[in-house]
Amino acid sequence: MLALVVFSRLLSPADFGLVAMVTGIVGIAYVIGDFGLSLAALQADELTAHQRSNLFWINTGIGVAIAIVVCVAAGPLASFYGDPRVEQVAVVLASVFLLNGVAVQFRTELNRELRFGVIAAADFLGQAAGFAVALAGALVGWSYWALVVMQVVAAAATNAILVARAHWWPGWYRRGTPMRSLLVFGVNTSLTQVINYVSTNIDQVVIGRVWGATTLGFYNRAFQIARIPAQQVAAPLTRVVLPYLSRRQNDRASYLDAVKKTQLALSTLLLSLLAFVAGTGDWLVPVVLGGGWQEAVPLLRALCLAGALQAIGYVAYWVLLSQGKTGLLFATELGARIVMIALIVVAAAWGPLWVALAAAAGQLLLLASAAFFALPRANVPAGPVLFPALRPALVFALAAAAAWGAGRSAGDLPDAVALIIGTGAFLGVCVAALALPIFRRDVGVLLALVRSVRSGRGGV
Repeated sequence: MLALVVFSRLLSPADFGLVAMVTGIVGIAYVIGDFGLSLAALQADELTAHQRSNLFWINTGIGVAIAIVVCVAAGPLASFYGDPRVEQVAVVLASVFLLNGVAVQFRTELNRELRFGVIAAADFLGQAAGFAVALAGALVGWSYWALVVMQVVAAAATNAILVARAHWWPGWYRRGTPMRSLLVFGVNTSLTQVINYVSTNIDQVVIGRVWGATTLGFYNRAFQIARIPAQQVAAPLTRVVLPYLSRRQNDRASYLDAVKKTQLALSTLLLSLLAFVAGTGDWLVPVVLGGGWQEAVPLLRALCLAGALQAIGYVAYWVLLSQGKTGLLFATELGARIVMIALIVVAAAWGPLWVALAAAAGQLLLLASAAFFALPRANVPAGPVLFPALRPALVFALAAAAAWGAGRSAGDLPDAVALIIGTGAFLGVCVAALALPIFRRDVGVLLALVRSVRSGRGGV
């Protein structure tokens, strides 16, 4: 978040757009990553020492292969965009995939041991190291290279810490070790993640191709702000929630109760953040990013809507993963995401705002697909998965509208003052909602959930 604020003031929209051109396409390799094997390892009740070692060598091989593919594709990618700088950026970023491939199983070992503090520290220190080097580079005129170096340094530092703190070392690859169930789970999960990534990032690819680096820079900043809640909360939480839900499958009542509480907690947190950003965007963007970024505001609102729909659907994704129904997950998402991709490609002709609205329409289609197709086949009613999100959605939508209206009433006051007024209105609606008993009960459930997590009883 600090990098988002600082570099938006030091670099131009074109700099962000250039890097987004590369990451929008080669970033699919981040998703492919370990072909879902880390999630397969987390979902498994037990892993033998030989399975762990085999997973390390498989992941390392995947990392090497992806790095080579990215280097080979760098030239054609530059031709696609008509910008020779793209080739150099892609080649340098290829090193990140190699680093991540080597460290995947070390991160998984820490995850299975519930050593989340070590993982969080590694991620934080790695990002801090990348930020520090990139900041120095931006100040001396590295322009877009500062953004590239930040990713490489962050990956190197993070993975070095994970390897050092895992207290585990792989043996040699052992043939004959049972790997089939892990590989099947991983491949199905990976296919789902690939189609997910393509549908989520095709917007940046087509905008860069049709409208150029500067327009993409505005869209990318809006995309990054709207993405922060899911990226910083929902994605890491997958590795916490998945083992807990998997262990409750044999107790249906406990399982459904965990699903409902998880949805209430996740939707309350994510929808509050996205609604606040959407409601105060007119003043939040210039305060956070600085002058010259106002074109990103309408894009930000549309992408927050898409993010809210995606947030509500996260728990359905966790339900299918926890039951090992990765084939059903892939089948459920494939059709909806193909339609989503088509909508985005068609909308690109009318401009980036229509692309963002097409992304929101695609997320709504995905949510409907999960509710009416996937969850019934997983023997889980759609109600416990989706209904807990309705009350937070209503409250925070009203709070966003109040924030927007209050901020507009500030007239010609400075953006920072309008932001404070809008924030006060947003919080006022949230506090007023507590006058209703049903919302107080929700808060009680959330507080009990937090206490159970802090006491180590498994939380969800």
